[in-house]
Amino acid sequence: MKKREKTLLSRGLTLCVYLLVCTLSATTTQAGNILHYGSNSQTTRDSTKVDNPTESMGSTRIGNNSKVNSKVDPKIGSKAKPKVNSKVDSTVNSKVDYGTADIDGATGIDTTRRVVTNFVNLNEVILSASFVKERQSPLRLTTIERGEIERKAIGLTYPELLKEVPGVYATSETGSYGDAKINIRGFKQENISVMLNGIPISGLVTGNMFWNNWLGLIDATHSIQVQKGIGGSMLSDNSVGGTINIITRTADKDPSASAGLFFTNYGQAKSFISVNSGQSSKGWAMSAMASYAWGKGYPDATDVSSWAYLVNISKVINSKHSLLFTALGSPERHQQRSARLSATEIETYGLHYNKNWGYLNDRARNISENFYHKPYLTLHHLFKPNTKTEVSSAVYLSAGHGGGRWSESKGKRIIDYRKDGLIDWDAVVADNVQITGSSQGAQALSLQGAQGSALNILSDYIAGHTQAGFKSNINYNPDSRWSLGAGVHYQYYFTWEKEIITDLLGGNYWYEDYATKSMAGVAGRNPVKVVGDYIRTNNGKTINHLTLYSTANFRNEMWDIRLGASAMGSSNRRWDKYNYIDNIYSESADAAGYSFKAGVTRKMSMTTSVYLNAGLYSRVPYNDVFFSSGNNNITDDVKNEKNLLSEVGFRYLFQRGSIEITGYYALWKNKSIISNPYAQPDNSTLRYMIRGLDALHYGTEINAEWRASRKLKLNASISLARWNWKNDVSANIYDDYSGNLQGVVNVYSNNLPVGDAPQTQLNLIAEFTLAKGLTINADWRYNARMYADFDPKERQNPNDRVDPFKVPDYSVTNAGLNWNIGRGKLNTTLYANVNNIFNSKYIERGKDGSDHTLNSFRGFWGIGRNAGAGVRFQF
Repeated sequence: MKKREKTLLSRGLTLCVYLLVCTLSATTTQAGNILHYGSNSQTTRDSTKVDNPTESMGSTRIGNNSKVNSKVDPKIGSKAKPKVNSKVDSTVNSKVDYGTADIDGATGIDTTRRVVTNFVNLNEVILSASFVKERQSPLRLTTIERGEIERKAIGLTYPELLKEVPGVYATSETGSYGDAKINIRGFKQENISVMLNGIPISGLVTGNMFWNNWLGLIDATHSIQVQKGIGGSMLSDNSVGGTINIITRTADKDPSASAGLFFTNYGQAKSFISVNSGQSSKGWAMSAMASYAWGKGYPDATDVSSWAYLVNISKVINSKHSLLFTALGSPERHQQRSARLSATEIETYGLHYNKNWGYLNDRARNISENFYHKPYLTLHHLFKPNTKTEVSSAVYLSAGHGGGRWSESKGKRIIDYRKDGLIDWDAVVADNVQITGSSQGAQALSLQGAQGSALNILSDYIAGHTQAGFKSNINYNPDSRWSLGAGVHYQYYFTWEKEIITDLLGGNYWYEDYATKSMAGVAGRNPVKVVGDYIRTNNGKTINHLTLYSTANFRNEMWDIRLGASAMGSSNRRWDKYNYIDNIYSESADAAGYSFKAGVTRKMSMTTSVYLNAGLYSRVPYNDVFFSSGNNNITDDVKNEKNLLSEVGFRYLFQRGSIEITGYYALWKNKSIISNPYAQPDNSTLRYMIRGLDALHYGTEINAEWRASRKLKLNASISLARWNWKNDVSANIYDDYSGNLQGVVNVYSNNLPVGDAPQTQLNLIAEFTLAKGLTINADWRYNARMYADFDPKERQNPNDRVDPFKVPDYSVTNAGLNWNIGRGKLNTTLYANVNNIFNSKYIERGKDGSDHTLNSFRGFWGIGRNAGAGVRFQF
């Protein structure tokens, strides 16, 4: 470790220890001012206000006709009495009614609360959102509220808003718009459940999450909650690392409107406008939001054009029935930086460097570009037949369409034509033009099967899907202590993929080698293809997924015990018009799985509690595991992944802050890893599937929060972990073009560290109020012990047990300012952020190479110093 980094880490650890000491010692001077457990304190970041939509695992439930007006005296050290409407069953700082409205959480969880009389909002309708009350749940949780989202969202993706959470590693990865990645406790995206308003939106094919499809909706987001470990929903089948729960805004009771405009210093901009009708006398309410992002990305040649929209229409039918309809989407197009870089390339060309582009006819052309639109429609119905029973149901539909710019090559790939660090498009075209009749053409004839075929072409890899589902949940509260629930979720998913030629790059045609690339052979098809013809890919998948679950929750003043169980089944079929002529459909690949979750919180005192949770999963494989070969043959011996998860924690709350300490353990059995089929191939790319991997993840997370004064808030967190692969396995290797199996190789991975995320993290955050409405903030993040992802082709030597390349430890410092100016009914907020203030050069992610050093490492470096500013109007 470099001397400067050692000094930074030493100072950071010192400050972290100082905060812990301060939080402990603070209690001796505030003996008479301790807040009650679960109280409505505004002094800590994680304390959940009663009127926030934290649809919760054990949140305080307030009756349907209740209103709360609880205030905290701004003078630190005093305690104001909460003012509670006479209709409220319980006050905030006393025994509360823990009857629940929905049991879609890990174990009998209250997932909704009534705040506004006879008004439909997201709390009332999204009963299965499983947003959890942080101080009363047996889960490790962090909630990013609306104000923090607004302050930090300039130029950032959804995952990057979570990067200050201990155990979470979120980056922009490539730096392209929306091409973000997130890891939780060392687990990648396919092992993280993402839910939007209580409905799972992670892909059923690979489990991946394409954040660019949702990025424009940040301005319509109310809050985001990270639930690490088993998660708070029985629908989060892939919650091994955790669950990310996104709640969008709905109509407010009173009319309002807002608008904003934001810029970054590297040329990206965004504007938005939203309106809210308020509720009419007949129970109708509507809200709408529209936004547009445009301009340049931080990497070269990564322009973006992205729209987003959200419409909510709600109706209170009567005292028993209410409805909420939501339509949202984000049609977008953005250029990408998909090719990993070497240290030499970064040193030569700088952090903005992107090797995916060059000039053709004096115009910039990028080899990779993404375009997609995924409209998403939901209709929620809430039915409350009596005071003890609630039924929540939802239907949803999404019909997406889009794709990405692609390339096909016969020999030397486009990415390998280089001139001054860029793609030499002129040379690509020249080779295509000259091949006819040349010696190279004669040689190509024997390889391609037809003289004159282009060596390289551009295409669009297009795809679409239809996703529809239904979920319903019933909850019964026999008394104030017990809550019982059950539910069902059915999901239908149909997807198709095709590839269409868009540019022959000076060639006469493309010769599609059906004879060697298609399982059906030529079969009477014309192998000569021109612009507009389909090649290589013409297939799709049909998935039917069903989950049944039940939950129970017992709660009294001292105990909160939750249990949950689910059973799931999946039916998978594939169709293929490229490899098959007569019978294009596969047999059905079916699987069944289960999950058991349990959690308990023991309240030791009004300020102290301990919690324990555990989960056991038998998870159904993703569709791509069943059909890993790229044809309709079902992969042999496919097995469920098995996960054993456990977590124990301690919470201590007091007037000025809190401390939380958590230890976790995760045993991962029979993991399958598939290379990304949608990544632009290059000469270093290998198509593969690894099966049967075992891993062990365990670690400790500590978080301390302290309001040092009326103006200063401090937060410190540390995450210390150890993640290792636990066995040697084998990998299937597939042809890049056809996807057909080429062979099986041994992969010697036993005891290698799990890569792609730091196993040591330290975060320090400070917020200082300079004057009324004027606040500055700063954060410092330190990441260490991060290893590159291992590559199967580099792990075939049983004597090579060297760890993958260890990414250098690094730290990043950011700062921001927001100034709220109120003028009558118009509220104006100015924002300014500076990221990576000291312009640190660091590696975010990458792949290990043959010698496990920086020389063979290929990856992505972090973004250098950058800034953003914006203004938001509320009226």
